[in-house]
Amino acid sequence: MDIQDKPTKKFYGLFQYIFDFYNDELFDNQIKDCLIVITRKKNVAGHYAFKRWYHNENLETDELALNPSMFLKFPLIEICQTVVHEMAHGWQFHYGTPSRPGYHNKEWSDKMIDLGLMPSSTGQVGGKTVGQAMSDYPINDGKFLEATEELLNSDIFSGLFLEINPDIAELINPDTPLFDQIKDLTLADHESKPKKLTKIKYSCGCSNVWGKPDLDINCNACGTLMFPN
Repeated sequence: MDIQDKPTKKFYGLFQYIFDFYNDELFDNQIKDCLIVITRKKNVAGHYAFKRWYHNENLETDELALNPSMFLKFPLIEICQTVVHEMAHGWQFHYGTPSRPGYHNKEWSDKMIDLGLMPSSTGQVGGKTVGQAMSDYPINDGKFLEATEELLNSDIFSGLFLEINPDIAELINPDTPLFDQIKDLTLADHESKPKKLTKIKYSCGCSNVWGKPDLDINCNACGTLMFPN
């Protein structure tokens, strides 16, 4: 087997290609090369760690980690968004001023907007643009969408491996090229199920309290009705 055909080479080579592509298209090649790894940390699509690794020749090297659980659950474009999201952290570590670990501050947010991605705490229009947990969505006619259209029209994602699990096993058709199916599965619109709220915040102006939805409660301090906030 030629080294180019080896699974590890194909898999990690894909993400190195994506990193290099966006580094050239969006960052003017400012982002320092880092070690791209796969993580299984729950509830995160990826993370960026400053100077996580050390090498005798390269000295300290950053880490850009991606969670393989998102490769099937989300469209390919969101995998690209995650890479650029984490690269923006890399940009800030080397050229800006990061806040406390995990916090997405205004400097990072402004950089993301310039790149063509709108930060959002909900991943939707109207979400907060700074905070501890932050998602994003593409800005129409922004730099990110323009660059990503070129990337998704290439065959680079033929190097993407998906974990074998019941969800994908039922969807794969052995008579159709796997890459075509991956594109169909991951580029398809996914209906998001509305989250059922178990607790919401009520406020009267002087006090706040958390409770089950549809409560009818009054504030003991001011005597007024408390409304969902």
